Amino acid sequence: MRVLLVSMPDSFEHMPSVGIRMPNGALTSLAGNVDAHHDVAVADLVLVQDRVRETLLRLLDERDPEIVGLSVMTFQRPTARKVVGLVREVRPRARIVVGGYDPSLAPRPTSTSPTSSCAARASGPSASCCPHWRAAAGVRGSRGSPTAPRTGGTTNAPRPIARLEDGSIRPPRRQARVLSGYTLLGRPVDVVETSRGCTFDCSFCSIIAMRGATSRLVDGPRAGRRARRARPGGEGHLPGGRQPHLDVRRFEAMCRALIEAGLNDVEYLVQAMTSAIAQAGDTLAPLMRRRASGTCSWDRERARGGPGFLRAEAKNRRREDGRAAGNATLAAIEHLHRNGMWWWAG
Repeated sequence: MRVLLVSMPDSFEHMPSVGIRMPNGALTSLAGNVDAHHDVAVADLVLVQDRVRETLLRLLDERDPEIVGLSVMTFQRPTARKVVGLVREVRPRARIVVGGYDPSLAPRPTSTSPTSSCAARASGPSASCCPHWRAAAGVRGSRGSPTAPRTGGTTNAPRPIARLEDGSIRPPRRQARVLSGYTLLGRPVDVVETSRGCTFDCSFCSIIAMRGATSRLVDGPRAGRRARRARPGGEGHLPGGRQPHLDVRRFEAMCRALIEAGLNDVEYLVQAMTSAIAQAGDTLAPLMRRRASGTCSWDRERARGGPGFLRAEAKNRRREDGRAAGNATLAAIEHLHRNGMWWWAG
């Protein structure tokens, strides 16, 4: 079966494509978890924002896909409708599957669209897809299940969450990409997923709604192997997932594995929280610095606890002898600066 997976070209307002053109890790994960005899191509349209229609027409002509899968976030929904319309016009017999945060968390607007075949309600990059595709292609997934097709079916019950530790989810297949040019501030970049999910319940975050209140972790050595496969020319790197605060010791093991594998000649960006860096900074921050030979290892999180309705205070609380001892932000910043790292608070 010929499959074309595309992500939308729209950029976040705080991530302009002139400085940030990131790969969609979900699509390469899907490609890696489809049986090998299927022909899967991945196209991140953020790389061709000035020639989206031209690129899609070329790929539809070259690949002649039987299935076209779209990864869509809510702010990208209008663009997705246009893409679906173009596919319908050029390849009317192709089955269209829409997945990602938007159809997963708001399936009704997608499944009732007059132009889509079905919406894939999924949780996690390699989660479920259209039932016809899953049955034919053997996609290995995590949480979630397909929603109704255009003709008005029903939503299937969620499937059990697959653990990252047991190896049942295969690594991403980056060679399925048919476009190139991923950059972060002018440097080549790629994404490595070494954890999935989060157990915190911040009111502004959709992760628990998308993936459930669980965290699944890849052990340190395996994370190092994943980083080796994704190495972007020794220039830039972005390990994915919420790293240190899920398991500090595991994160330390991952840092050591990257150093021992000789992968400390690239720069890393990790999403963390201030309390973990403040609590374990004496040992963790030097390891983070050693694994990156450049000048930056950015950590981002809430700089302050904020109003109570955000439910994020615990992520920024400093503790001493098991008791709350104020905000952890300044202590975390001191650890990072002492080890020559940049920080970025969102």
